[in-house]
Amino acid sequence: MCAIVNIPLGRGNIPKCYFASICRSVLCGGSTGIFIFFYCIYYYHARSDMSGFMQTSFFFGYMTCVCYGFFLMLGTVGFRASLLFVRHIYRSIKCE
Repeated sequence: MCAIVNIPLGRGNIPKCYFASICRSVLCGGSTGIFIFFYCIYYYHARSDMSGFMQTSFFFGYMTCVCYGFFLMLGTVGFRASLLFVRHIYRSIKCE
């Protein structure tokens, strides 16, 4: 799903700047990790009964690591999908 969403979003930046296209593809994929982190903040304040420094630091420490992992995994998927799409597009262009 991440790759399917990333290709149309990254396609608009190809003529402008290739670096911006790479950054956008990573951020579009990794934005799910950011969303999960904001949901963790909501969950901590609205639903959990945790209190104290140790519980807070453990919860946010582990959730930061998990969300960063999601950011890296889905950002990589988005980057690879956009890279393969760009290579396919430029390979099909005939220059004579």
